[in-house]
Amino acid sequence: MNNRIWTIGSLTLIIVLIAGGWVLGAQPFVTAATAADVERANLEQQNAVHQASIAALAQENENLASVQAEYAALQKSIPSTTDSSAYIKGLDALAADAGVQISGITVGSPTAYTVPASAAQAAAAAAAATSPTPTSTEAPVAPAPVGSVAVTSPLITPENFVGVQVGVTVLGSYDSVLSFMNGLQTGQRLFLVTKFTSTRNADAGDSDAVSAQIDGLIYVLKKS
Repeated sequence: MNNRIWTIGSLTLIIVLIAGGWVLGAQPFVTAATAADVERANLEQQNAVHQASIAALAQENENLASVQAEYAALQKSIPSTTDSSAYIKGLDALAADAGVQISGITVGSPTAYTVPASAAQAAAAAAAATSPTPTSTEAPVAPAPVGSVAVTSPLITPENFVGVQVGVTVLGSYDSVLSFMNGLQTGQRLFLVTKFTSTRNADAGDSDAVSAQIDGLIYVLKKS
């Protein structure tokens, strides 16, 4: 009986010692290893994100030359100043290529950009939808826009974007006048034709000769 008690006590002591050794010895190492695995997984995830960002930047860098070329073309299309003298010189060259003669040019004063009514209404409705009334904590529902809504950018404002009215009177054959007008609309500087009229030029010997008036707008985007 004493031997059995002694055996049971010895086994109990061994179990206690093993359990204590686990707590004091092995468990901290297992906990540290688990924490290291979690940290390693987080680092691998962060590395994957960084690698994706690097790959995206490398792709953008490959397209940098084309983006810069496009930006340069856009700057010529809508420059930061009116530069009317250089524009008029360009019209003279265009007229020579089209075979027409310019008899008059007018350049108006810059007119500030006006936000289209549909875009302004849509912006006001969106602002109202996110602003609760003083008597209610619930935001009102914005009414659906009626008809098409003009696409605008918040970067384009009346303070930095203006239009300049330009009028050009040319003499030449009707086909030549149309060629000149096409050159106006497809040249480096953006030109929006707003009005076109033509009459037969009775003073010219050529029966096909016409006098044409072309009105339009060029634009200026001021640097901030």
